[in-house]
Amino acid sequence: MDPGNLQNLHDIISPQPVAWLPPAPGWYALGFSLFLLCSWFAVQKYLAWKRNHYRREALKELGELEKQLADRAQYQHILRQLPELVKRTAIAAYGRSRVASLTGNDWLVFLDKTAATHLFTKGNGRLLQDCLYQPSSQLATVSNEQVAELQKAVTYWIRKHQPHSHG
Repeated sequence: MDPGNLQNLHDIISPQPVAWLPPAPGWYALGFSLFLLCSWFAVQKYLAWKRNHYRREALKELGELEKQLADRAQYQHILRQLPELVKRTAIAAYGRSRVASLTGNDWLVFLDKTAATHLFTKGNGRLLQDCLYQPSSQLATVSNEQVAELQKAVTYWIRKHQPHSHG
């Protein structure tokens, strides 16, 4: 037999493809680790969502108040509800013992510190105090722009305050 003879050639035989299953033990460990990590992440997201329930409810109530503010006949009544909403939200976030006794400038400073802002002590957020204590005749002189700025300040605080901060 002549090894150079073309009649001795045969088709190339391909090896069997490498099986995907069962994978090596390292893949099981990686899969289990990823499962644990995803589970932990999902639980953390759920707990954060649950902790912020009061915040979502406050934003929903604020949205309702903003709709009612369009009616000038109810203007003073609705403006008086804004400080109450902010106080209830703060009590839900920080506890009654820390928040309930705050009034005046201390209250506004607290709001600013807990949301890292100056909207309440230096901006139209100061109107929050006026809404509670001013007579209706003075509330009637508050402009739509001032009310819009107050609404922005309240919305910002509800969205951004940090319950774990020390204010």
